[in-house]
Amino acid sequence: MGNSSVRKALFAGAVFLPLAACNQPQVSQNQSGAPTTQTAEARQAPAGGHPLGANPAEDEYGEFLARAEELATVPVNDIIKSTRLNAGALVAGKKVYAEHCASCHGEDLKGSKAAHAPDLTDGDWRFSGDDFPSGGVNKLPSDVEWTVRYGVRSGNPNARGVEADMLAFDPQYRNQHDLDDYGRVKTVTPEEINDLAEYVLQLTGQRADAAKAAHGKELFLDNAKGNCFDCHQEDAAGNPALGSTNLTRKDLFLYGSDKASIVESITKGRRGVMPDFGTKLKPEELKAVSVYVFSQAAPQPPLQAANQ
Repeated sequence: MGNSSVRKALFAGAVFLPLAACNQPQVSQNQSGAPTTQTAEARQAPAGGHPLGANPAEDEYGEFLARAEELATVPVNDIIKSTRLNAGALVAGKKVYAEHCASCHGEDLKGSKAAHAPDLTDGDWRFSGDDFPSGGVNKLPSDVEWTVRYGVRSGNPNARGVEADMLAFDPQYRNQHDLDDYGRVKTVTPEEINDLAEYVLQLTGQRADAAKAAHGKELFLDNAKGNCFDCHQEDAAGNPALGSTNLTRKDLFLYGSDKASIVESITKGRRGVMPDFGTKLKPEELKAVSVYVFSQAAPQPPLQAANQ
């Protein structure tokens, strides 16, 4: 081979090597002599070196990103165990959320006051989970899937919240379900409702009349009068099994935490509804959006065993 041919070969190799390296992490050695990657993506990757982050791109290679149709037959709790399936669910689920959920829960998943829709990012979900070891405290993607599939008081027999809603203490505002259970019995007067509201204000750290709040607490715990503890618990922290609100946290109140709103809630009751999407979404869409919403919630510490 002549000198001219050698120079051409070397030049071609010099061009080819940088191009070939574009899709490969740059490798050097650390102090121990072991190879270490130098790209930002590689430094952020998990131990296995998987290239996908928390927000995978839609056009990622199929090797790393499952396509939506692959999710249809996989249990949703197993999807999150697979990097590839989970990444595919995040991509597809974000689209489903934007089309079907954002109008109520907001593009940022922080909820809408106008729609009385809860914040989906705080991990404080109202209904018990299906995790047997923790008694439903630890939440799973399948818990989200159940809510999306059947809704909340949607009319579906499997819907959340069918067992209980916020009773209207003024009988004229009761729906047929509550009339069947409680009739038209009036257990508290408007003045007592006012005192109950003062107690709720006190629970949330807002300014309250101490004497009226004290009477309100008595009514709250009186099973023949307010009987509020039956749903909200004696500590007023709510009962996830029923979906009752934690009354010590005003940020969780979906209908307002000022006194007028609290009085209205006690007087007229609350019966929030979320439609069921089980017949509106494809199986893969239902699973994808459930995984996506689950991924956006603030992680909760796992329940510790009582003897630990």
